[in-house]
Amino acid sequence: MNDPATALDPTEADLLLASTVTTDEGRQDPYPAYARLRAGSGRWTSAFGAQCLAGYEDCLTVLRNPALGRPEPDMDLPDGISGRERQVREDTSTMLMLNPPDHTRIRGLVSRAFTPRRVEELRPQIDELLAPVVDRLADHAGGEVMAELAIPFPVAVISELLGVPREGNEHIQPLVRAITAFIDPASTDEALLEAGAAGLELTVYFSELIEEKRRRPDDRLLSALIEVEEAGDRLSTDELLANTLLLYAAGFETTSNLIGNGLRLFIHHPDQWRAVREDRALLGPAMWEILRADSPVQLNNRVVLHDVELFGERRTRGDSFVVLQGSGNHDERIYDQPERFDVTRFTGDVPPPLSFGFGAHHCLGAHLARAEGELAFGALCDRFESFAVDDPDQLGLPRYRPSFTLRGLETLPVAAVPA
Repeated sequence: MNDPATALDPTEADLLLASTVTTDEGRQDPYPAYARLRAGSGRWTSAFGAQCLAGYEDCLTVLRNPALGRPEPDMDLPDGISGRERQVREDTSTMLMLNPPDHTRIRGLVSRAFTPRRVEELRPQIDELLAPVVDRLADHAGGEVMAELAIPFPVAVISELLGVPREGNEHIQPLVRAITAFIDPASTDEALLEAGAAGLELTVYFSELIEEKRRRPDDRLLSALIEVEEAGDRLSTDELLANTLLLYAAGFETTSNLIGNGLRLFIHHPDQWRAVREDRALLGPAMWEILRADSPVQLNNRVVLHDVELFGERRTRGDSFVVLQGSGNHDERIYDQPERFDVTRFTGDVPPPLSFGFGAHHCLGAHLARAEGELAFGALCDRFESFAVDDPDQLGLPRYRPSFTLRGLETLPVAAVPA
């Protein structure tokens, strides 16, 4: 690997990368394509204008560099991987799409709710939310894991944290999932239209909820965000609405995919499941290995905010980079036998995966997601000896959703053997 003689030319690399986004085969298993993209330097300038990065160190360099950030409204950006132009929204108020100083200000106001200490304090509540979900799987000797555990459990947790009612809002989760089309290069025009309609409906829902919290505040995060003030600063109404929706969406999407992708890996590697059941100290390292082996977030992008020297060249404002985090997590120069799923890998001195990002936009809920994953898999270890995909009709299940940026299963029907 990483042999210049085997490196793809930019046209071949573009076609291969596009196949992981626009074809079903590529989306189901992008990792062989990633391995070919990493041949040579794993870095090339695409025909659509961005420099694409497939190697771990290159991805890390861009994610950490403070001279790079999110696209801004005045930038003339190239078409995306899929070949369709995406406009930068000028009205965005979410942390996800902002750069300092606005990003720093808003993140500082909300970050206090996601400290490791606060997450540890939440563990008893998380356990309480998890127990009935696992009980249902045990009662039926299995079930559809995505619908019964991987989605409802983190939805319940983020609802509890924010103060979103858990009863009577079952329509919210599908709407949140629909709006993720805005950040996915694989999205069809139809999906983008659905995302727009879902966004309008969610705006109405959360606007009404915010007004209710203003009238009747509680001890949850949303009420705290309404009241929070630091150095005379507080969130505007638009910022409050946008970031409440962002926190709700991010609060379950990554964790849902962590649980689903992880259980699929354990089903295909029963020896690793046995290892975790026999030594619960491996639960923490196992979460890192799941994040590395089949990352819930596969792709990121950054643009140059002000001129900087990078990879031996002078980069100017608006130059863009495609960061293939899923590929970097399989870089042979960083991880020994990256195709191997090994829950002991992160018990040693190994660089962390790129899945939560780095730098200013490092995932705010990373500690919460890993804690939820540990508790979910710990509960499954307690109750079940083994799992198998329940596929009596030989349909080839499970399958990944028709998306790329966020990688997760559509369904995961399992048969479970009680412990």
